[in-house]
Amino acid sequence: MHMAKSEKELPERELPLISALKKTRDRHSFHMPANRGGQSFSEEFRTLLTQFDTTELDINGDINQPDGVVLQALELAAKTFGAAQSYFITSGTTNSLRIALAAAFNAGDRVLVAKGSHLSIANSFALLGLEAVFIKQDTLPRFPDGQVSEIEVLRSLREEQDISGVILTTPGYYGENLPLEHICQAAHAKNISVIIDAAHGAHYAIKLSENSLQEKSWPRTALSQGADLVAQSAHKTLPALTPASLLHLSEEAKDTGRISTSRLAKMMPVFQTSSPSFPIAASLDYARDFVDHDAAGQVAELMENISEFESQLPPEIHRDFRDGDDPCRLVLDYTATMSSRQNVCAILNAHKVDVELVDARRIVCIPALDTPRSSFIALAQSCVEIAAGGGSEQTQTGIDIAQRSAFLRQNSSSLSLRDSFYAESREFSFEKAKGQLSAGIIAPYPPGVPLLWPGEEIKAADIALWKDLLSLAYEIRGIKSGKIEVLTGR
Repeated sequence: MHMAKSEKELPERELPLISALKKTRDRHSFHMPANRGGQSFSEEFRTLLTQFDTTELDINGDINQPDGVVLQALELAAKTFGAAQSYFITSGTTNSLRIALAAAFNAGDRVLVAKGSHLSIANSFALLGLEAVFIKQDTLPRFPDGQVSEIEVLRSLREEQDISGVILTTPGYYGENLPLEHICQAAHAKNISVIIDAAHGAHYAIKLSENSLQEKSWPRTALSQGADLVAQSAHKTLPALTPASLLHLSEEAKDTGRISTSRLAKMMPVFQTSSPSFPIAASLDYARDFVDHDAAGQVAELMENISEFESQLPPEIHRDFRDGDDPCRLVLDYTATMSSRQNVCAILNAHKVDVELVDARRIVCIPALDTPRSSFIALAQSCVEIAAGGGSEQTQTGIDIAQRSAFLRQNSSSLSLRDSFYAESREFSFEKAKGQLSAGIIAPYPPGVPLLWPGEEIKAADIALWKDLLSLAYEIRGIKSGKIEVLTGR
């Protein structure tokens, strides 16, 4: 008689990704996404998520051509975030930014941009045939994300000619905010558009209790300061699924016609997938409702946890925070511990603490608004051990300064990126690439901010910096097995 094999007798199935992801469940999350592996969602919402994975039916409508309940959800989002119109982008803020750029500009347009913009912006400029006009930087940026200053942007707006618009990033990866009001006024006086990559700032729309300590220092949204189009990664700081993104159009941009609403709508299905995800869109609806009803209370609790955590920090580690920074972002400077980056990472891992980034001097944490006190205790214990460990006679300050200095090294005032992206290239040892032109983006990841853009000449200082970063076990996009892509003919 034939006997069916029992489940134990079946060969073990290979699911390496699923097996790895299961191991993240009992760790302390100080990184995006802000849903903490789904723990920030209600139990009902978690249960329903897989059931939400459907197609465009009469009952739920079409995300790319909003009507009915989809339109209702978008109208609620626009009200919450202070926009004339809001859009759900279920394929990430990279696509939100491409839609914004394609709606505002034409191929060949000169657009003002910071060298320290996310690599997705450089890729988008190449795809759309835009000319990148770099904002001239002469002041060492505070962090290795190359954030520009208000003065530098205003100067470039005055001095550069034939500019069609400007795209800026705020808040930066480290929580630093760029004041936008005067920048938007100067740009609009020239009748040019301002697009903001506010990937890390979706939570700024939270309305806190009036006259509370948190409310007085809470950052203003980019829309409230005059920006025309704003892209936000809801999943970075709100309970939403990766890569849930919001794209907002301002009332003024719509009313003045500075941004064409019909062209914006036309670009949506060009860059948004033709099969947008209803679970991700549903999580955007969830995040909006959270901002409206629950977020303020969680912000108050988070501020209490952060304050208690700061009081427990050893003297060798301090929080790098200034007035105007994102109060929810934790940037911990460990320079005085004399600990290596590798040692910091090892200690955090031993305590099951996962952070967003460890650079040559700082630990960057993105706590979800509902991060439990137990996770802050684990992070504090890690910091105590990092402070006690030491392990080096030299700090890594020199590498940090070199990384920040790279943003001041602009080989040309502008780049036509499409030519470099599509030109013939070849592999080349990066250590021998001095004088060559880069064919791609060279960017430590995270944060994914280019140290070198396509078409820029490689300097000795670039090579030295890349060597130093690799010695600290950085991952650098654009360098693989010691090789980079350079343009041929040089």
